[in-house]
Amino acid sequence: MKIEMKLGMDQATQLIQQIKVETVPPEIYQLEELMGAEQPNASDIAHLISKHPELLGDFLSLTNKVLNRPQDDLILEPLAAVNLLGLQEIQHLFLSTYLKKQLPTSDQDRKIILHSMRSGLAAAELSYWVNEIDRTEAYLVAFMQDIGAIFIMRHDFDHYAETYLNAQLNEPFSGYQAEFEHYQTAHTFVGSVIARRWHLSDLLSKSLLLHHQNELESVQAYAPNVAKMVALIQVANYLVFKTFSDHYMTEELQQSFEHARTFLALPDNAIDAAEAALKKWGNDDHMHFSSH
Repeated sequence: MKIEMKLGMDQATQLIQQIKVETVPPEIYQLEELMGAEQPNASDIAHLISKHPELLGDFLSLTNKVLNRPQDDLILEPLAAVNLLGLQEIQHLFLSTYLKKQLPTSDQDRKIILHSMRSGLAAAELSYWVNEIDRTEAYLVAFMQDIGAIFIMRHDFDHYAETYLNAQLNEPFSGYQAEFEHYQTAHTFVGSVIARRWHLSDLLSKSLLLHHQNELESVQAYAPNVAKMVALIQVANYLVFKTFSDHYMTEELQQSFEHARTFLALPDNAIDAAEAALKKWGNDDHMHFSSH
């Protein structure tokens, strides 16, 4: 796969300058301040999360999905979520909730978000078998994998999704190559630039950049955790396609899955668990909870 990194980054930066890129809500940075306190206060953090009533239900819903909570033991209150989650996990899930709510402006955007949410659920479940990758971080990175695509569509709505992005669902490498050759950049570069602009983690920005890389061993030599996250995304995308798509399975997608699964040494029960999570939560995109 011949991708020129400098060209892709330069073109992505120019493209972003032509379109509106949302700012991350101030609450994300306020969360960082609260987490950085010598003794973080759970009540203050819960109050901050509750400041957005329209997001609170989605946040609690996502928390239950990502943690794969049993139906008789769901988290229904923000303070309960804070007490059960680590502070970094709260930040990951709150940011995911905000982006899911605020980014989509079209039905095609919502299709991308739904696919990414499903991929995030599978990656979160698989992360149990992958050392040094946190469950909620796995969700956030997989969820954000196509954020750059949403912004490229704002630049070229008529052609991008149908001609280039959709092809990558079952042709993750050759379809991606076609995108780069046409635009001289790709959603991977745009997503990575946006992640850096929002001061998000190094793992996230690098994983977004490289998640269509088919040479996982090369990524491992560069950054082992990024290689693990890229492989997680590739396995998750395969499982989402297998579970929800009625299109044919290509040899390219099958080989992508087998390579990534072998790279991560995922056992059969890991794949079974991820598929079960997708079947349990993947169609439940409108689950809401109220808090009193």
